[in-house]
Amino acid sequence: MPDRLRRWRANQVAYFRGWPPGVEIEKMPINRISPERTVRRWHTSGVRGTQLRFIVFTEAGTLRGSTHHRRYWDLVEEAVFAEEMGFYGWGTSEHHFYAEMAVAPAPEVLFTAVAMRTNRIKLRYMSRLVSAIHPVLVAEQTAATDIFSNGRIELTVARGNTLLQLDAFGVPLDETKGRAEEALDLIVRALSDQSFDHDGKYWGKIPERELTPRCVQEPHPRLYKIGQTVDSIQDARRRGLGMITCDMWLGWDKLAEYLSAYRDVPESEIVPVGRFITDSAAAMSITTRCASTNDEALEKAERDLKMFATVIIKDLYVQLAERSPDGYGEFERLVELRDRVDDMEWLRTCGPTVMVGDPEHIIRQVQRVKELGADEIVLRIDNARHDVIMETLENIGRYVIPYFNNPAGVLRSGPVGLLPGDPRQPASYEDIAKVVN
Repeated sequence: MPDRLRRWRANQVAYFRGWPPGVEIEKMPINRISPERTVRRWHTSGVRGTQLRFIVFTEAGTLRGSTHHRRYWDLVEEAVFAEEMGFYGWGTSEHHFYAEMAVAPAPEVLFTAVAMRTNRIKLRYMSRLVSAIHPVLVAEQTAATDIFSNGRIELTVARGNTLLQLDAFGVPLDETKGRAEEALDLIVRALSDQSFDHDGKYWGKIPERELTPRCVQEPHPRLYKIGQTVDSIQDARRRGLGMITCDMWLGWDKLAEYLSAYRDVPESEIVPVGRFITDSAAAMSITTRCASTNDEALEKAERDLKMFATVIIKDLYVQLAERSPDGYGEFERLVELRDRVDDMEWLRTCGPTVMVGDPEHIIRQVQRVKELGADEIVLRIDNARHDVIMETLENIGRYVIPYFNNPAGVLRSGPVGLLPGDPRQPASYEDIAKVVN
């Protein structure tokens, strides 16, 4: 088949399955799996080039003095607005036993609420706690929400990173990796096969059963994994999973190391756990605020910056490293940052962990992340008043996303003859800011 016809056909398939333009269906002989098996690959090279995908990440953080009732309804409105502002995806992670910072113990309920109010935006489980929650239940919830979203669900798995949850569910730290890997294999088979059975070390014996309901997407949604170490990131690539990572305040060099670790795995080493390969590397910003000035953005981000840095650097990850040096030992590197948690300006500028500033600052940060090899940027916009979150969504949607995904359409001022994107030509919002302020 000629290349042009093959690309056209692939894009038709992608369109009807809700995939972005440029997705190609490739045949890869992987003899280690089956001599007859054909593996699909989801990636972003195609006739229209690569667009950077922007994803909103929330954990239903609830401010003191407010209620979970109010936060959940605001969260749905934020997801609807994110779709209007041009974000590719919206997602939340699974967390249990938090009252303030992360209040999403039943993400499938939130996804259903958002699915019924939106039409286009992808809905990604940013992490399902598959080391603790039964994988058959996760598969059933994934399929049900895929139905309500008309095939817009994406699934990310994680082994767990807080003792608050793992201890409560009785999951030993030295078992989290094995339990999560066995769970993902079971989830894929339950979603993909007409019937499945299981006999494993951690999830026991399951006689032959048929999973219901069935997903809209066939054979299953795209699969991702959270990676916070080089080994974990390379494991994601070798298993054919998309990867989401963060430098965790350790700077640009650490993010570059993580993204390179994913991209440098040879294709010959990829043995997908799913029925197709998801080739995608995402970088996450833990705190994101975009306002008219850097100072205003920092003021609106200060509470979240300090809370998250304190919890992560001083408590959660360090506790994991102390309890399980073999499984979580790399988190010990955060100990050296304990004296920095009160330095707001350092937290804002130390690297891509934090994206707090005016549109120009955010654009520079995102551009650098893209140049390091990420094709997705996950922005945690949470733990603030509803109006502050909506302002950040609007500023990123109006000024940041078009800069990357519709550069020719961005109105710019300056001397006639300078091309859009020329560094000598300021963006139009810079002139407007001078007039308004």
